[in-house]
Amino acid sequence: MKKTKVCCWDLEGPLSVVDFAAEMGKKLGEKSDLGVQNYDMGEFFFMISNYDDYLIDTPGIKEELGIPEYQPGDTLRIMAPMYVACFTNDELLDLAKENLGILPGIRELMALLQKDWEIFVISTSYTQFAYQVTKELNISRDHVYCTEFPINELRAQASNINESVDRLVKNIFEKYLKNNKNLESVLEDLNDFFWKDKKSDYINIMNKISVRGGERKEKAVEDISHRTGVSISEIISIGDSITDINMLNRVNEEGGIAISFNGNRFSLKYANIAVTTPNGLGILPIFEHHKKIESFLLDWENKYQKFKDSPKEIPDNLVSNICKNHFIYFDFVPKIRDLKNKSTKELDQIISNQEKMRKKVRGWAGELG
Repeated sequence: MKKTKVCCWDLEGPLSVVDFAAEMGKKLGEKSDLGVQNYDMGEFFFMISNYDDYLIDTPGIKEELGIPEYQPGDTLRIMAPMYVACFTNDELLDLAKENLGILPGIRELMALLQKDWEIFVISTSYTQFAYQVTKELNISRDHVYCTEFPINELRAQASNINESVDRLVKNIFEKYLKNNKNLESVLEDLNDFFWKDKKSDYINIMNKISVRGGERKEKAVEDISHRTGVSISEIISIGDSITDINMLNRVNEEGGIAISFNGNRFSLKYANIAVTTPNGLGILPIFEHHKKIESFLLDWENKYQKFKDSPKEIPDNLVSNICKNHFIYFDFVPKIRDLKNKSTKELDQIISNQEKMRKKVRGWAGELG
């Protein structure tokens, strides 16, 4: 029987606490291929991630640089040549299997939702990670939209990137560190490196990667709507970062449910509901009440102060017994907020709460945009 209820999940954040590309970035310092062993390559990845935020968040900069096609999450495109030079496909698969990082409660949540919901994942993650996590959660591969990364095919083209890497790491990154990690001090250098020299092998490999972020996530939602026959206005979308803004915004504008899940200032801006939770089951009430979501949100917010510290105090008519029992078992109560008609002060507090939980749950990866 065809399911008529559809949800679209980001992967890293809502389902897994791991940022796989960041984990790969940190491990570059353990490799001898590029001669960067003396550098904190996790910090290097953080610089590139912030640069990605700058390109998306600065009005007019993409047009000025002649890169209108650049999308949120293209950090994975920028970093790809280094990964190609240092890893094999088998190494990435092993790294993924060792670092699934599935958020507590997500396995239980997926098992509950799969009875009635058709679950799709739309992720910037490379295939090597996205397919491993979704396999663990019994989500079929044809329901996963992610970033194709044919690393073995690209390796032969990575033999002449060392000079580019030296410039990027030993020149630009060192300058960034010497200037107290001030991104503005190297913006011109990064712009020149990535968008002026279009003939280097580094840039050639980089431009072969199409990251599933930004507008490409929105296109995936359109495709899912077409495949399932379910209107975007009836879809639930879940995201947490800058890569999800187009997906969230589209679902929000169409009248669907767009959830910022332990998100940051980027995702909050485009969502209509915020769920702040240490456990994936914290989002379950939204699915239980999706048909009358506004009245549920009003009830939850009005009564929240009475049960926020004890799931046993949640009124029996507010969530299902299954949901309440899960909250009691895992000993938590999620913060669920309707983002409509909130004051600037209230929104600032919600962003603060989400970002604190994001860092608590995801650790170092929670700092990334």
